[in-house]
Amino acid sequence: MRIGVVGAGIFGVAATIELQARGHTVVVFDQGNVPNPKASSTDVAKTIRRFYGANGTYVELVERAASKWQEWNDLLGHSIYHTVGTYYIVTRFEAGTPIFDGYQFLQARGARIEVLSASQANARFPQFAYGAGDTGVYDPWGGYLSAEAAVAGLAQLARDRGAEVREETPVLLVDEDASGVDIVVETGRLRFERVVVATGVWMSRLVPAVGRHIHITRQQMVFLEPKDRRQLAIETLPAWAVDPEECGWYGQPLPERGWVKVANDLPGTVAGPEASREGTADFAKRAMAFVAERIPALAGARVVGGRSCLYDNTPDRHFVIDWRPGSRRVLLAGGGSGHGFKFGAIIGEVIADALEEEPNQLGDLFRIASRFGKINQNSR
Repeated sequence: MRIGVVGAGIFGVAATIELQARGHTVVVFDQGNVPNPKASSTDVAKTIRRFYGANGTYVELVERAASKWQEWNDLLGHSIYHTVGTYYIVTRFEAGTPIFDGYQFLQARGARIEVLSASQANARFPQFAYGAGDTGVYDPWGGYLSAEAAVAGLAQLARDRGAEVREETPVLLVDEDASGVDIVVETGRLRFERVVVATGVWMSRLVPAVGRHIHITRQQMVFLEPKDRRQLAIETLPAWAVDPEECGWYGQPLPERGWVKVANDLPGTVAGPEASREGTADFAKRAMAFVAERIPALAGARVVGGRSCLYDNTPDRHFVIDWRPGSRRVLLAGGGSGHGFKFGAIIGEVIADALEEEPNQLGDLFRIASRFGKINQNSR
């Protein structure tokens, strides 16, 4: 089939590579350059973790994704996948909490997870400050992905394999009839048999019936240059989070730049798709207050920059991989909800199976069904 893909973030480029592997001809459109500096996929680093409570779908998807990320990492010839481990500090480690439930679920699958008392955690990861009731949970399986570099490398891989990538080409309309789909751009119409819409925070422009249920929040991060890099090097510092459900602070070591990323995952301010991607002085101040309390090794670090990332959040935080309401030719792939990037290496298979109408139980969670209530199919 001749397939159009609208959006060249991680969902779009992963779908492109998988569809090419299955013999389809693919043309990709993006309103900006690739990687698009405004896209949610364009970030210095994204954590790859497998703590999802007892949700077996996400755990299986991310474990499959990790194998593919390693394959892509080797194929691209540069480091986009860093297996430095993931480390959580939690004040409550008990049944019913996500980290505890995730620990039990992973243990039952044979995973080797370390649970550390506050004193053990202090000996193992002295970069952090601990309270007497803290628990450290370390999974050596995890790590982080160099997100912007990954999207750039995968987009080039798609080009090398024959995909046409049209940068700086905004799509105005995806217009479907009984025989096919037109992607309408400023210069005219291009005809396809099927189309994937993977536009992230811009979903409402092309598919308002679904896009109005996707809420955009502005999430911030700062980049810190420590005075002493030795304690915060990639060899000693994993990707980390402190009470992710309560305070939301997390980060990664960035040894190639000599920085540490510090960010917050709790819901940020509501925003529109064109909101500023700049960081703010207020967030930097909050981040430094957190660092002073919890990461003494970053005391006195220099703030070298800041950035905002936009999350396209569905109400249940599950992705959307399903047909546009009333369609069997236009497939939606979005709603990453701030945690979608890590699945990018496997999400292309889920998207391609949906587009080819092949069964895939791992994609069932992402069907629209009644998740958003009654949708007016005429509005699409």
